[in-house]
Amino acid sequence: MEITGRKRAMFFAALAVAAFLTNFCWESLLGLLFEAHPGMAASVYVPMMLFMALMDTVGIFALYCLTALFSRRWFWSFALPQISFFFFSALAAAYGVEYVALYRLHIWQYLPSMPLVFGVGIFPLIQLSLTGLFSIFVARRVAGDA
Repeated sequence: MEITGRKRAMFFAALAVAAFLTNFCWESLLGLLFEAHPGMAASVYVPMMLFMALMDTVGIFALYCLTALFSRRWFWSFALPQISFFFFSALAAAYGVEYVALYRLHIWQYLPSMPLVFGVGIFPLIQLSLTGLFSIFVARRVAGDA
């Protein structure tokens, strides 16, 4: 991918938009598997989902930068080593956040319908990996890298 200033700006803008929108949808649906969420008023639930989608977007940017350090390139190739590094780094980050929130800080609890893997919900565990890679793919397409 030939990097021009315009492509660089398009990539990061598209990454932010794609990550935010994808994670807002994911968080909104996933919220139904948390204990307090199904009964919340929309005036509380929607701002909370907007905030969580913003935090997920920041996390995806951080994971993108970490993968760039690993690759020694800001615009790393969408190849197996970089994809794997991003995917497993996101899994580790998500596991850490979920574990601390559930068992140390007691910020949230799952409903019994949430499938668990190693004590944390499978959907929150895979969220940043899947939504992050999808957002990077979309941003690369928007910026002109097919």
